[in-house]
Amino acid sequence: MKKIRYLLEAIIVKFGIWFFGSLRMKTASNLAARIAQFVGKKISVHKLAYKNLSNAMPELSAKEKENILDDMWDNLGRIVGEFPHVAGIAINKKDKETIEVSQETLDNIAEFKKSGGGIIISAHIGNWEVGQKFFLQQGLQAGTVYRPLNNPYVEKMTASIRKVEMIEKNSHGNRRIIELIKAGGTVVILADQKVSEGEPIKFFHADAITTTSIARIALRYKVPIVPARIIRIGKEIKFRAELEKPLAIPQTPDVNLAILDLSRAINHKLEQWITEYPSQWFWVHDRWKK
Repeated sequence: MKKIRYLLEAIIVKFGIWFFGSLRMKTASNLAARIAQFVGKKISVHKLAYKNLSNAMPELSAKEKENILDDMWDNLGRIVGEFPHVAGIAINKKDKETIEVSQETLDNIAEFKKSGGGIIISAHIGNWEVGQKFFLQQGLQAGTVYRPLNNPYVEKMTASIRKVEMIEKNSHGNRRIIELIKAGGTVVILADQKVSEGEPIKFFHADAITTTSIARIALRYKVPIVPARIIRIGKEIKFRAELEKPLAIPQTPDVNLAILDLSRAINHKLEQWITEYPSQWFWVHDRWKK
């Protein structure tokens, strides 16, 4: 039965990729946004998103929360509609679907390359699928850590579109991460993902199980952890890529304490991003699940 369900899901996804891919990128983005706004508020995960937003930002009014979640569904729909077209997004091109890049970010990328690679932390914010294209365009030998989809047929389809190295979150993936780091490569990690193993570390107003492996690897191999994000500008196919200075390394001889402090700094950076652009984060993610 599971195989039949997976095949049916794959047929639907394949049709969706073909359908949105056959449209102009702007049309696909706008249409998918409208569909997501209509459907999203009617499914169960909308309640989870409202709960997460309420717990993280209790100062918001009910109206403000609904507006944020309405825009969240708009953004998620656009990600789906834009997915088949990501390869066509240019950099710093006027009057086109584009990724804006400041000179400060370009300078930070140059410094990061000089350091011999390291770890880029990002999040499910803006359009994270665009981020993978951007890192490749900047000459970064990047592998992206991710949790593979349960459906192997859909997984194969999406991987063929991404055309980047995807590293599974498992023991084999951990070995590949270390291989890349040792070779001077770059590993991209969406650090806001829910994990089953880690430490309870504050994320907004409550503890969330947080991976400490990012900090552990960075300290063990003496490589920088650099925050980067791709923010959507308005409700257009325009993005701003930002790559920041590396996070400060805790100055303590206690390795375990340094790992915890660096992991807290990662969560704090994610909080800053989400607070600045709450409607562009993935609130349907059960990040605080015990």
